[in-house]
Amino acid sequence: MQAWWILPNRDQRDDILASDGETVLPLRQILDPKLRPEGFSHGVPSELLEKYRPHDTPQILFAQKFPGWNGSRDLFCLSSPAGEDSSGRVVHLGLLFILEPHERPRFDLSYTALPEDDQAFAKTLLHRMTAPGRYDLWARSVRELAERPPIDGPAVNVALERSAVRFDPLYAAGPHGPVRKAGILRRQTMSAVVFLILCAAAGAWLAERGCGQSAPPAVETGVSIWHLS
Repeated sequence: MQAWWILPNRDQRDDILASDGETVLPLRQILDPKLRPEGFSHGVPSELLEKYRPHDTPQILFAQKFPGWNGSRDLFCLSSPAGEDSSGRVVHLGLLFILEPHERPRFDLSYTALPEDDQAFAKTLLHRMTAPGRYDLWARSVRELAERPPIDGPAVNVALERSAVRFDPLYAAGPHGPVRKAGILRRQTMSAVVFLILCAAAGAWLAERGCGQSAPPAVETGVSIWHLS
């Protein structure tokens, strides 16, 4: 696993900066713009920010997963608002993961080498991902996306309506945070029903086979068959 912090662009510079916890480099040197998957975002999309009141903005988390990016590796990106710049514009702190097959993002990362203004936001983000509160639906949606088995196309934790790229979302943006999409619930319910049916069928087959093997032997006398008890 390779992981980098994507630093907030507080000075509105041309280059977005990233850090592995020790050194700071332009993001383009880590993720070549020519190799960035279509729809990739290094911040929370504006359409999500517009759905919520300003005091709810710090709670928003946006995650993307691009399976099979650049060969067999997966690209996973997580973004969170990290305050505002001098003009009042929301800036974002991100985490970028490049994952080998079957790897999952780990959030036990160092942030002590980040700029002082960003360390508090990094600490909060890692705490939300490693020890999420019971009602932190945003963190739950990101963790579910991170643990989700590989799929055919790109996926996000919360649906986007204005994206030109078709993402497979786990949740929709509800009035008070992420709401699990009905289609996901139906698929999970159907999977559970199929699993229970298969278990019941297997149990019935084993029971029938067991009864057949344990039946007492028959003794033939003349034309009559007597079963010994």
